[in-house]
Amino acid sequence: MGYLTKYGSFWGMIPQTSGRVFWVAPAASYTVEGRSYAASDDNDGLSPERAFRTIDYAVGQTTASVGDVIVLLPGSHTVTATVTLDIAGITITGIPGSQALHTERMGGGPTRCRSQITTSQAAGNIFTLTSAGDDVEIAWIHFNLITEGDGIVIPLGADRPFIHDCTFACVGTASATSECIHFSSSTTGSVTNAVIRNCYFLASGNQGPAIRALGTVLGLKIENSTFELQGTAAWDDAIEILDPGSLGILIRDCDFVFPTSATTVMTNCIDVTGVTVNGATKVYRCYFDGDATVPVNASATPDRLFAGSYIAQTTAGTTTLGA
Repeated sequence: MGYLTKYGSFWGMIPQTSGRVFWVAPAASYTVEGRSYAASDDNDGLSPERAFRTIDYAVGQTTASVGDVIVLLPGSHTVTATVTLDIAGITITGIPGSQALHTERMGGGPTRCRSQITTSQAAGNIFTLTSAGDDVEIAWIHFNLITEGDGIVIPLGADRPFIHDCTFACVGTASATSECIHFSSSTTGSVTNAVIRNCYFLASGNQGPAIRALGTVLGLKIENSTFELQGTAAWDDAIEILDPGSLGILIRDCDFVFPTSATTVMTNCIDVTGVTVNGATKVYRCYFDGDATVPVNASATPDRLFAGSYIAQTTAGTTTLGA
């Protein structure tokens, strides 16, 4: 079959690894290379034609820190309960889409992910990491969020998560508790060296932030990502970081796009008012739409560094560029 070849089909784009590759189908009956197969958790999951039926079962078959990969076959995957990612060093990926794999800056629109996921539980989250799930990688998946549900929840202690080339649609009934990526709060601990790269976040109104950090994040990197508002209501925050002990936050090469009217704006594109250490947040080479928006809201000027960024403001046919 084509998946055995290194080049010439999309199987060759699955991450190279010395671990095992498990496959998960979006439905009980699915098609690979024109042939129909039956998905089941009684399969071994080790090739596309013997795919597992559920993501949660696939996670339970992986081994920590040996490079195991879970591939979601193209289609719409639905989980009935939050999938707990409690195995260190695993990768969960969809099939890479139509965007170039390596670019200096992502395109203005979303990557076309062939594998998408949602949940059937009310107010439910899709993925939740645990403190045992360090070094988890999530890639090439489109997340359809539901009202009052999160896409990926990262508790304190789940270090070095790597989320890239994913798209998130938060377009249901406006809810401040619908967040694409949520770093949980706690009185102790932190999440260190999380990386969010080449992602696209879409909101239709005043949902919760695309990325919210309630607890301490150390060395958080948000890079090459687009945050877009489509709708008729303002979106309070695209990125919100609230813990005063957070340090080393780098947000660079990101675009913040919205219709730019009196009501449809991002009130704060980046809100770091909770971070109180001077220079803790660095915003480099970002682009911000709009006349009625705050690009970076901080409790005091020295708390964030803002360089090489542009604020688009149109008045009488002219455009003013910010610092």
